[in-house]
Order: sequence, then C-alpha cells, then structure tokens
Amino acid sequence: MKTVNAAASFVLALICALTAALGIAAAVEAHPSLMSPGDRVTALAEIERAGRAATSRCRAITEGAERAICRARARASQRISNANLEAR
Repeated sequence: MKTVNAAASFVLALICALTAALGIAAAVEAHPSLMSPGDRVTALAEIERAGRAATSRCRAITEGAERAICRARARASQRISNANLEAR
C-alpha cells in the first residue's frame, strides 16, 4: 500500500511541476513587437550601413592606437543601436 501511495504522490508532484513550468514559460514569453518585420529589416540595414560607414572613416586614421579606438567606438555604436532596436 505504501508503494502505491508513493507512486501516486510522485506522479501528482510531477504533474504539478510540469504545470508550473508551463505557466512560468507562458508568463516569460516575449511580447510581440510593435514594429513590422519589414520595418525591422530596414532598420537593421540602416544600422549596418551606418556601422560600415563609421568603420570606413577609421581607415583614414594613420596612428595605430587612435585607429583601434575609432574602430572600437564604431563597433560599440553599432552594437548599441542593435540592442536599442531589439528593445523596441
């Protein structure tokens, strides 16, 4: 009799845990974006274009350290723009 009670308790606990996990997953699910897919693609292309333009401006700098800083700032700006777009 104790084996049956233990098995039933285990099954009930498993069902409760799965139900809780599904509820948490549904609550954490990403909300739909207010931006249309076409607008998102356009914005990503603009960010990419601006990033390439900023990186290409760094090619004119001849000093190694300043050039590296310029490229790092250009990449950082592009990553920040991408993050801001994803946050919308």
